[in-house]
Amino acid sequence: MYVGIDYHKRYAVATSMDDKGQVIETVRLQNKPDDLIIGCVDRLPEDSKIAIEATGNWCYFYELLDGKSPEIHLAHLLKTRAIAEARIKTDKIDSTILAHLLRTDLLPESYIPPRDFRKELR
Repeated sequence: MYVGIDYHKRYAVATSMDDKGQVIETVRLQNKPDDLIIGCVDRLPEDSKIAIEATGNWCYFYELLDGKSPEIHLAHLLKTRAIAEARIKTDKIDSTILAHLLRTDLLPESYIPPRDFRKELR
């Protein structure tokens, strides 16, 4: 399962798709740890891969997900041109594009610093 998450200050939109690119589900979740973890991440198969954008609040969300999924990918915001240059921008489209880029191994990734350094970012 491949999941693209468009994360905002108050909510997140998550799109999950299978290995053939078929969208399974798109959900909008409130940015509360219980909603994000129970509503999205805990329902995923163990071999799922998650992509989130490297926005200003990525670190908090990454910490919520760390250890819940074997692979968490941080999308490089400036290099993810498919989203940045889209004529029609919605959270659903953005999360779907993140999932597609992850599925096709075309997701430009940002560096994820070690846990000790991430604590200083929060």
